Amino acid sequence: MNSNELEDRQALRDLVYLYSRIPDDRDYALVDRVFTADATLVGPGFECRGSDEIRGAMRGIEQFPVTLHSVHNQFVAIDGDEATGETYCVANHVLEKDGRPCKLDWGIRYQDRFRREPEGWRIARRELRVVWEQELPLKGDTQ
Repeated sequence: MNSNELEDRQALRDLVYLYSRIPDDRDYALVDRVFTADATLVGPGFECRGSDEIRGAMRGIEQFPVTLHSVHNQFVAIDGDEATGETYCVANHVLEKDGRPCKLDWGIRYQDRFRREPEGWRIARRELRVVWEQELPLKGDTQ
């Protein structure tokens, strides 16, 4: 592995970290730094194309007062200015159910296609595959 490939792998890793900041910080302006203008985002029951649709769909996270996306393993295959990859994530969502705080957790495997653009690597397609979920009562400060 040469230094360019190491730099690309780190850039792709940083990109998926930055993606997690969008829902957790409600920073929808980051969509343009994370996705290509013509990107597709697919998940359970939805498919969005282009930055505006993706930004709008990601606002759906606001139904949860707090979220925390923890990125884990990432596997990528780089081919010039394109790459494919899979990224594991556990997404925690705080909600209220029957007047009590709860936490909905999703185990996610993102299936990604990346493209290098003049500004750097961007996600061209991301498919969110939920492989498990659990909902549990929550203790502690949720704010």
